[in-house]
Amino acid sequence: MVLLSVAFLPQVGYAQDKEELHIVQVSGLVMNADSTQTIPGVHVFNKRSGRGDITDYKGWISKAFLAGDVLIISAIGFENREVVVPENVGDRWTVILALKEDFVDLGEVEVNPFPSEELFKEAILAMNLNQDQQNVINSFAPEVIQELIRSTPLNASPSANYRFMQNQQFVNLQNSAGPRANPLLNPFAWSQFINSLKRKKK
Repeated sequence: MVLLSVAFLPQVGYAQDKEELHIVQVSGLVMNADSTQTIPGVHVFNKRSGRGDITDYKGWISKAFLAGDVLIISAIGFENREVVVPENVGDRWTVILALKEDFVDLGEVEVNPFPSEELFKEAILAMNLNQDQQNVINSFAPEVIQELIRSTPLNASPSANYRFMQNQQFVNLQNSAGPRANPLLNPFAWSQFINSLKRKKK
């Protein structure tokens, strides 16, 4: 009889631990501090389990947590907020989670330090280029490009045509769905710009 009682002790203890887990279905709407606008894509992180979820495009989330769980609500541009799932709300808890905006003051940036266009042109023309930079500009001179076009054969290989087509598709995809290339890094544009300034200077 004693052995039988001892055999059932672990199962009784497991049942008691299972009953102590109070699961709460949390349904929350994340909004700004004024409650005038919902915030989509907010991260809801559970510190106990190390897992989380994000709100939908309407700022809504519905997920099961344990009573006493600490939830960290975070979103870009807003201050983080910690919320504890209460134990005296039953099996469901509906709440509006308001986040305060996080303002960051940036230092003043002077976009154009030149007071006039003429001074800007003089500063550009007075730049001292090293030999490598001068070689790059000379390599993209209009007469050099025309000579390359004239001397390049028209009968390209199939692999070259394929690479050209792939490059064109990549450029078109990047221009339509991604950030455009910075014209300040284009040596063709800089060469044309400096040459145009020299022509105006004359």
